[in-house]
Amino acid sequence: MTRRQTLARLARDARPYYARILLGLVLTGIGGAVGTLAVPRGVGIIFGQVLRPRGDMHMLWVALLIIAASMVVGAFATYGGTYLGAWSGQHLIARLRVRLFERVLNLPLGEFDKWRPGELIARFTNDLGLMIDAVTISMPQLFQNAVQFTAAIVRMFMLDWLLSLALFVIAPLLAYVVTVFNRLITQSTLRTQQRIADLTSNLSEVLQGQRIVKAFRREKYEVGRFRRRNADFFATYMKQTQFVYTQPLVITTVTVIGIVFILWLTVREVLTGRLSSEHAFEYITFIAFLVNPMNRLSAFVGDIAKALVGTSRVYEIIDLPVERADPPNALPLPTVRGEIRFENLNFSYNPPDAKVLVNVNAHVEAGEVVALVGPSGSGKTTMVNLVPRFYEPQSGRITIDGLDLAKLRLADLRDAIAIVPQEPLLFRGSITDNIRYGRLTATDAEVRSAAGEANAEEFIKAFSDGYETQVGERGARLSGGQRQRISIARAILRDPRILILDEATSALDSHSEALIEEALDRLLPGRTTLLIAHRLSTIRRAHKILYIEAGEVREMGTHESLLELGGAYARLHATQFGTAPA
Repeated sequence: MTRRQTLARLARDARPYYARILLGLVLTGIGGAVGTLAVPRGVGIIFGQVLRPRGDMHMLWVALLIIAASMVVGAFATYGGTYLGAWSGQHLIARLRVRLFERVLNLPLGEFDKWRPGELIARFTNDLGLMIDAVTISMPQLFQNAVQFTAAIVRMFMLDWLLSLALFVIAPLLAYVVTVFNRLITQSTLRTQQRIADLTSNLSEVLQGQRIVKAFRREKYEVGRFRRRNADFFATYMKQTQFVYTQPLVITTVTVIGIVFILWLTVREVLTGRLSSEHAFEYITFIAFLVNPMNRLSAFVGDIAKALVGTSRVYEIIDLPVERADPPNALPLPTVRGEIRFENLNFSYNPPDAKVLVNVNAHVEAGEVVALVGPSGSGKTTMVNLVPRFYEPQSGRITIDGLDLAKLRLADLRDAIAIVPQEPLLFRGSITDNIRYGRLTATDAEVRSAAGEANAEEFIKAFSDGYETQVGERGARLSGGQRQRISIARAILRDPRILILDEATSALDSHSEALIEEALDRLLPGRTTLLIAHRLSTIRRAHKILYIEAGEVREMGTHESLLELGGAYARLHATQFGTAPA
């Protein structure tokens, strides 16, 4: 997205704030113009009419009143304009922040998987931070300084137009310097934002994998990796800083040369009698007033150039595709029996890469518990992820109760499904909050009932805060078995017709495993269950087994029938459980 496109889009998003922004600009302009015009006039009166033989003391009070009143009025106007501008800008960014968050949550999983978490976090923090600095500080000050600069130039032309023409000798040079540095600042800011995204991603990965880091004693390795990325960020940031701070230095140098030249001309005009001493002092004061706005203008323009880079990166995420919208004639799914069919299903994560699922055909009866078994990477997880439409198949279809998933309302489909993952994810908050995540309208009694059915009350009541116990980040304050039972309670509370269960007991101690097996015995009956199975006890619970290998359903049947068949499932069973095929 080009800078012009970014500005145009930002202007459209800012449309609801035009009235406030306009009023803020008017007030800011008044604040800049009043002081710029009045103070030099007061100084001119003092030097021209007071500080001379038999000076007019009455005019001293007039001059002081002009200076004081203009500064007070300017300060109040500047405050009002700056506040309105900051409110409008912050409100716009707050809306963009929500849109950004909403878009991230609605990305298809295939698109979401392309982004590192640190990159997405950087858009929320660093890129929006650049926008905040620009809209709350730089933009109002840029406009005020522009007004001050313009007002000073206009008044200087009124005092002596011939003398003021000298300003246009340096104007093209200044414009060229600003243009060049803006381009350099924009490019360096983009590189800096990419480096901070790399750094944030590194930090996020290590914080999430801290136990693995410690287990393999990779602290020094990770510190070294972080140090290298930190050094990359430091180098790019200092290059950006060099451009940001060199710009006003160069502009100041050019400006000083111009001012010295203009001062020389001013004195010459006074000596030749073309300019009065009063107007000369006023003119010189205007020159002094020009220096600060010119320096600050370049700095504010640089800030805005950086903010536009951040804005374009935010829009880059907002423009990503969302999950496929329901077609206009999408079918409702008011009641679900749970019959599932996979018909000639083909799927690849990145077409035209190799297919993960190849011509899959399978039938799951309503209320049936079906175990998906096969070697790692065979396509089991992919197959169950297609049922809630996390991904879309390239060909073939899946039906529920005879209805094509692609033609169903997505909300209805997912309302009928609950998932219990192998690694349960809990959110920061209380135990009650995490169980109620399954159904937000559930009462406290229903939450407690679900916890009881999941055998979770055993440990919940042992906590001093009971159900209000805080689970910590990702449930870190609970054991794996406790997290899993809360995850099962969440699924029980949802009361789904279709349950997707990744082996819930594969990494637990025998006590936790027994409690969870007991909870599953309450959860599974009457629900269609797709079960990614690793343990013999789980496999034997299934009514039907799908043996999947290389993306194909190679065998289908009960545990006993597949063992009698003596095929691939029987060989896998013998390998994993140390038994000979029946």
